Amino acid sequence: MRPESHVLAGWGEAQRAVCRSWPATSTDDVVALLRRFHEEQRPIALRGAGRSYGDAATLDGGDVLDLRRLRAVRAFDRESGHITVEAGVTIEDLWRTTLPAGWWPPVVPGTMHPTLGGCIAMNVHGKNHFAVGCIGEHVEELEVVLPGGEIRTLTPADELFRAVVGGFGMLGVVTAIRLRLKRVESGLLDVTALATASLADMHRELEARVPDSDYAVGWIDAFHGSARGVLHTASYRSGDDAAAARASLALDGQDLPARIMKVMPRDKVAPLLRRATRFPGLRGINTAKYLATRIRGEHRFTQSLVAFSFLLDYVPRWKSIYDPHGLVQQQSFVPKERALEVQQRILATCREHRIIPWLAVLKRHRPDDFLMSHSVDGFSLALDFPVTDDKRGRLWWLCQELDRIAIEAGGNIYLAKDLTAEPKTLAAAYPGLERFREWKRELDPHGILVTDQAKRLAVSVSRS
Repeated sequence: MRPESHVLAGWGEAQRAVCRSWPATSTDDVVALLRRFHEEQRPIALRGAGRSYGDAATLDGGDVLDLRRLRAVRAFDRESGHITVEAGVTIEDLWRTTLPAGWWPPVVPGTMHPTLGGCIAMNVHGKNHFAVGCIGEHVEELEVVLPGGEIRTLTPADELFRAVVGGFGMLGVVTAIRLRLKRVESGLLDVTALATASLADMHRELEARVPDSDYAVGWIDAFHGSARGVLHTASYRSGDDAAAARASLALDGQDLPARIMKVMPRDKVAPLLRRATRFPGLRGINTAKYLATRIRGEHRFTQSLVAFSFLLDYVPRWKSIYDPHGLVQQQSFVPKERALEVQQRILATCREHRIIPWLAVLKRHRPDDFLMSHSVDGFSLALDFPVTDDKRGRLWWLCQELDRIAIEAGGNIYLAKDLTAEPKTLAAAYPGLERFREWKRELDPHGILVTDQAKRLAVSVSRS
């Protein structure tokens, strides 16, 4: 392997780093490189598709192990729905391999482009978290290269398994994953949409509807004082005739449509959104979205698994509306008993400081027993903020304040989205942190695996 220098960033592109990137093409490459760096006591970060929002896959001025070329599907049992893939396989690679055979990934994030290795490192969740949990709950085996170069196979029965999943790449390199897929009879979902007049209404509707839904997600108009919004729930479709079912499982039936609402070409939407990013343009877009659903009333429609699942991929280059300084997302998780009160306070704090999130998303969650778990029996609120030179310091302070509000209520933050949290925040949010640090000292005493995020949050051990 030969390293190449690159300017890298997280998906939010709000912070950049100059790194030497080492492209691995096999587990043997990973073993050889980690042994070399272990012997030389040099730090290195792990990186897949770079879809974490912040600095979880960069090491400014240092080295990065690029895992995107580990793309092999090692085994796929079409009868049982078990698949073993290398860590660089993306969510898109996965569903394109499995859906024609009637299998769908059990958990997907809001975009199809992250690698499976990255998804395991952050233990990602989806719009069905309340029903099936995080992706780690569907993993049956991991191949992991420890910081010294040892290959170890882990299963859910191993304590280390529950530390590596969600361990944000600090304990070892996941090089292969055996995953249990979800059987689907159709490539379509039955979707219900309804407008909610306030955040309280959204909470009530979510609680009432999730027992009978496979997926649920709420969009919130953060510009409006009531936090009105639109709730979408969805259920797997069944009962189609055999020919219709086969057609809906075909890949050409899943690709995102060329036009939005059958009118607007997808590639024309982002330029229009960019022109609307100056206040009151976004307020107007949010108002129109809410009113359109309210006027229509509760309604049902059919949508492909891909179109419903990967909203972030629907509009090409939609993220360009945040150019040139990128975006920061603050996502907090709060137990259900206090979630409404806390999320109302969070949105009020944003309005008080006149930094309004351009996108706000509500989801329902359930807890799990992974060591570094962000999950709670409650609700999460994800807020996307544009970064500007004049408000950068204020925005970082605001995100830290929103973290504090959530954590004081027994909540948590999500490291896959984080760029602003402080060490004290991590310590308060993650009760398993001390045990995690014990694993880190045992497996990586020289602090070989390091990222900018780990340094910022004081997770890295002192290098001897």
